[in-house]
Amino acid sequence: MMDWRALSQTKQDLIWSEVNKLIKWKPGSRWHHIIPPEPYRVFDISSAMSSKAGHNDVSGVLSDLEASILKNEVMYALDWQHVGYIFSPHQTMPQDEFGEWPVPVFPNGDYYFFFHQDFSWGLLGDPWKLTITVFGEELLEAIDNDPPILFQDK
Repeated sequence: MMDWRALSQTKQDLIWSEVNKLIKWKPGSRWHHIIPPEPYRVFDISSAMSSKAGHNDVSGVLSDLEASILKNEVMYALDWQHVGYIFSPHQTMPQDEFGEWPVPVFPNGDYYFFFHQDFSWGLLGDPWKLTITVFGEELLEAIDNDPPILFQDK
């Protein structure tokens, strides 16, 4: 059983170095494009972020995404310029007063990245483009087989 464990600064630096190579991301640059490895798909989450979507809607979408995709794995949760974590998403999750994980899936102002521990797949949340990019064949197949509400065609 693994709860959310904060990464040491050394481990976090190593993981960010790997991430920046993997997704060709140059944080802090004027053009901070995310270019994940193939195969990948970009999902527009702006409708869930609109003012019409109340907090409960967002929580429901997050719960659905977490329950349908992030099962039985050990993962890294990275929040740009904040503490990163290693965790097992199928365990009971610690949640804050808003019902969110220590690093939420929804990019609500920060870049939130989730990677399988071997970097074979992940979720990349971009708060400026209001997208979540999903990469890795295994994760894309899981989404196709059991799409969370957020990733279903409207």
